[in-house]
Amino acid sequence: MYARLLPLLLGALVLSTPALAQDEDDAPLAYPDDDEEVEDAPRKLPPRSSDPTADHDRMADERAQEDDFERMAGDDDPNKGFAGELIMGAMLLESSQGRFADPTFGLGLRFTWEYGRILNNEPLRETLWLDVRWMMAGSSAGTTLINGSSRNHYFSLAPAYEFVFGAEKTYGVFGQVGGGFAYQSTSLAIGEELTPVKGIKPLLQYGVGFRGRPRLSERMSLSFRLELMRFRRGYMDDTFVGGSIGTAF
Repeated sequence: MYARLLPLLLGALVLSTPALAQDEDDAPLAYPDDDEEVEDAPRKLPPRSSDPTADHDRMADERAQEDDFERMAGDDDPNKGFAGELIMGAMLLESSQGRFADPTFGLGLRFTWEYGRILNNEPLRETLWLDVRWMMAGSSAGTTLINGSSRNHYFSLAPAYEFVFGAEKTYGVFGQVGGGFAYQSTSLAIGEELTPVKGIKPLLQYGVGFRGRPRLSERMSLSFRLELMRFRRGYMDDTFVGGSIGTAF
């Protein structure tokens, strides 16, 4: 009996060995693909700085760099922003005889300074400027026996704002308001007797116009304007319609 059981036990042991090799505890582990491991792996955030002022300092450095860029924006422009022009046109003097106006010839000089260049602001470089102007206009009327003549001199300081356009921003339309004083010299001649009258009145200047500065060379441009300008001297209004031409550098 025992002789028969021994071969049966040995056979059972031999057959049970493959089954034990497939036990779940001894089975090989499955490794995911590299792509799946990268996608499923948790991402690490960059370490947060322990200094609470680090972000503020970084933003301050960026603003400082932007300010430096704005200050250097005009370094490649060799022009200084100065111009001088000769003014000519028609001056319509307010008539003391009840007419619309007494037309006469107006002549003058103008010096311009583009003060927007010193403000370290690129949009304002070409749009803000200031005029120093002198103009003269005169009239005379009467007979050979009685004759009156007058000369008006206009001195003004007037800032302006210009809306520039064009690829190089050399053209624009502008509005201008300023002030100064008007010096008037009047003489009345009756026969051989001459009576002079002189006086100074406050002056208000305002108007609009078109301005151009096409470049002639690297450091010089042609400067010209067409303008409609009003001069109020005391209680009288004179209107100038004309233009000017000169150079800018």
